[in-house]
Amino acid sequence: MLADAFGRFRALGRNARLYLVSNAIQAVSVGAIAILYTLYLAALGYGTDFIGVTVIVATIGGGLGIIPANPLVRRFGWRTMLLASDLVGGVSILAQIVAPTAPVILLTSLGVGASVAIVFVINTPLLTAYSTPRERTALFGLNNAIAFIGGILGTLLGGALPELFARPDIRDLSLMRALRPLLVAPDQAHIYELSLLAAGVIALPSLIPVLLMRDEPRQESAPALPLPAAAPLPLPLSAERGGQGMRTSPAPLRKRLASALAAARIIATGVIGRFSLEQAIVGFGAGMFVPYVSLYFVNRLHVSPLTFGALSAVLSVAVALASLLAAPISERFGRMRASVVAQTASLPFLLALGLFPVFWLAAIAYVTRAALMALTNPPLQTFYMEAVPDERRVLASSASNVGFQMAWSLGAGAGGWLIAIAGYRRPFMTAAPCYGIGAALLVIWFGRTRR
Repeated sequence: MLADAFGRFRALGRNARLYLVSNAIQAVSVGAIAILYTLYLAALGYGTDFIGVTVIVATIGGGLGIIPANPLVRRFGWRTMLLASDLVGGVSILAQIVAPTAPVILLTSLGVGASVAIVFVINTPLLTAYSTPRERTALFGLNNAIAFIGGILGTLLGGALPELFARPDIRDLSLMRALRPLLVAPDQAHIYELSLLAAGVIALPSLIPVLLMRDEPRQESAPALPLPAAAPLPLPLSAERGGQGMRTSPAPLRKRLASALAAARIIATGVIGRFSLEQAIVGFGAGMFVPYVSLYFVNRLHVSPLTFGALSAVLSVAVALASLLAAPISERFGRMRASVVAQTASLPFLLALGLFPVFWLAAIAYVTRAALMALTNPPLQTFYMEAVPDERRVLASSASNVGFQMAWSLGAGAGGWLIAIAGYRRPFMTAAPCYGIGAALLVIWFGRTRR
């Protein structure tokens, strides 16, 4: 298997190979930062309510980053945008380490969100542009495998770094003593500062493959970002030769507005609107507790970051295996039935995660709940794409993803506030009804659909 994967890697174009190498390094760094970041903010003395606000701000930054992605890529090219995104994200994280005040953290969270969003948006078009149709499937498969393996290594590394920098022999090294005057956070946050710096240093070599890339695509014409083309303006903004303005009847404008309103009404009351609402409800529930799971295990259950990193790696493997089982299970029992049953079955484990603060019980509930939700998503997304016409699938995907992400960020703000005033148990108890309502809506709206 490894020989086959290496052979497919060598068969790829130069830019594609370089991009995969860069992604592999980035995945390790991002996985480590994901484990460390909320622990770092908590060690600085910030409460979960403030952490929730940072999640909302980062989501806003992501939206601001997505909007100009297409014209910027067309103007400056893939490589320049990748380098700019890495620079913005790296400087933002560094600023939060050097000056960890609330205004700086909130301001730079915009940069972190924009950096992640730009990379997320251009990833698929870039892979498409730098591959031929024959090698494209192998390229996407390798990219997913690299992200998965890198994420596992990153979570393990993120858990191990605080343990490493807490050792007296490491803290007494000359380099550590030289960095100590630069650490402005309280003493208990120093190990997380050093850990985040180390995770950021790991990401630096990922810039080398990007610098070696060329902007020329492997195909003769590279596809642009998969964003809908701008509609023609209803009123002309340019004048005819001779300085006279162009006259346009208002009838086409009224016709377009009526057509747009009719389409919006159909979408809002049809499959797209219903599914997006269900995803928003589930996303709000997920945001209530997912950003704070690391804090729950480390601060509430008193496990070490290393233990939580290992648990996160186990969860990643369980999610991957569940995703592989999703297809045969949905073929056997039906896509909608499999999704609803798996989502409903996750509710007891979600409640157990918050109601029984014992590590081994919480660990089993944490992994099992995530695996059951991984069984839910593939058949549900397949059902959704088959339930809408071909020409609306891009719109359908965008609507459901935007609904989920926006509700997730709002849920993160609400969850942080609940934890600050009522403890860690309340967000789990509040999130469970969201998942239950989502499953009930799927049954009500789509339970009788045969496809």
